[in-house]
Amino acid sequence: MNMRTRISMIAMMVCSLFIFPLFSSARSDDNMQVVRTGASVFSELDAYIAREMKRQHLPGLSLGVIQGNRILYLKGYGQADPSGRPVTAQTPFGIGSIGKSITAMAVLQLAEAGRIDLDAPIQRYLPTKYKGAESITVRQLLNQTSGFTQISTFSNTLSTAIDQNQDALENNALSYADRFLMQTTQTEQPYRYSNANYVLLGYIVQLVSGQSYNDYVKEHIFSPLSMHDSYATLDEAAAHGLATPYRRIFGYNIPYNGPYVYIAGDAPAGYLYTSAEDMSHYLLAQMNNGRYEDQTVLSSDGIRLMQTEPVPGTYAMGWMTGRINDLSVIGQPGGSIGFQAQAYIVPEQQLGVVVFANVLDAIDSTLFKSHIITTTHIASGVINILNEQPTGGSFLSISQKYLLVNGLIFILSAWLLYTTVRTVKRCFGPFNLNNSGHSEISIQWISKIVLHFVGLFIVLLLSMTQIVPVWHIATIYQPDVIIWLKIMTVLMALKGSVEMIRLVRSIRNEKTSKLKY
Repeated sequence: MNMRTRISMIAMMVCSLFIFPLFSSARSDDNMQVVRTGASVFSELDAYIAREMKRQHLPGLSLGVIQGNRILYLKGYGQADPSGRPVTAQTPFGIGSIGKSITAMAVLQLAEAGRIDLDAPIQRYLPTKYKGAESITVRQLLNQTSGFTQISTFSNTLSTAIDQNQDALENNALSYADRFLMQTTQTEQPYRYSNANYVLLGYIVQLVSGQSYNDYVKEHIFSPLSMHDSYATLDEAAAHGLATPYRRIFGYNIPYNGPYVYIAGDAPAGYLYTSAEDMSHYLLAQMNNGRYEDQTVLSSDGIRLMQTEPVPGTYAMGWMTGRINDLSVIGQPGGSIGFQAQAYIVPEQQLGVVVFANVLDAIDSTLFKSHIITTTHIASGVINILNEQPTGGSFLSISQKYLLVNGLIFILSAWLLYTTVRTVKRCFGPFNLNNSGHSEISIQWISKIVLHFVGLFIVLLLSMTQIVPVWHIATIYQPDVIIWLKIMTVLMALKGSVEMIRLVRSIRNEKTSKLKY
């Protein structure tokens, strides 16, 4: 091999050291940049959001779209409050159960610092000894496999709503411990979603770190991720432009400022506040091995653990997996009274989407799938637009849902009014005697009268006690329908009273008839 040949080969090898990485980098970029971007796409997103806000009667909405290690698009739409203040990407919203992943991150930070053992029984961290705490681990709380159930937490939600003290989290956590941990439970439990798991985790963070849960989250998550519009209490968020929460009353958006807008004792499970821009920072850390700019909040292994379900179709640590068309996604919906939210990550595209809105009622949920809400559909539509797919907007709009609900209410109300008026006329009109000379008195008639009062008795029992806490939750999240039910039971009882008068008159009429004969 002559000198010229050797020099040529060396030159080719040196060039390859630069060229091959460039090709490799280009392939990596091509793999990531599979979604459409640019002014035309964002205009399409704006048009889609405007259309859905009208269809779904959303007062305000905030959107964040990220990819790789940068924010692609941030925008606010509509009104943040009745004054007409516009929503921006910096407007705080309630994020509901999306906050569970923030609590999970706090726990995993302490685990990586050697201060929490994920597989240790939670008895190690609780101040009081509970038998059930011996067989439930921190990991089971994170994966929601402790055996706790969501419906059993409703009574706590109702009783702790007025507790806004600094020790509200401790009081709520110990109340859950008294409810769920007094008896020894089996170590293997199926996945069951429950806020109690994450309230206890927030309390453990508080005990282990020596800081309040709120202070820990602000110092170790919000601050390093530059989440400057994120808050752990309602008062802080309200002082910095929190969007006004709304409820729907027979299809109309009404501002809500009742006692359940914020539950301090449930903060780790669903009462944190942040903006679309700040949540975009959080998703960037989730998508980039725990890093945002020059800050690391969790190791790459910790992030991977957070996003991995122990069994497919269950619950990771603040996240659940799913599919949008052919794309695998990691996501979490969030809802608290007056607020709804959805965050999605598309791992194969390094794409993230955040959608917040400031109205929520039970009717926003999909029938039989309460975790699929209006913002879930909209976030899915955004991902579809970015991938040149149909938005999937065929689901019912709020107007259509209320057309069905209000139509049914009108029909049932009209029928009950008609039967009540007919009963009044029959009561005060002449009585017909049958062939035997007797008026129409029977056990069936008496039973029908009693049934008229059953509904009122049940409503009074449910309203004055917590035998069925879900009734009170429904009163909070769908007050219009509950109010209508109460009115209808009163009207039924009124109709029953008229039937009783008719029965008494019938008995008297029969006695009078006997005397004549």
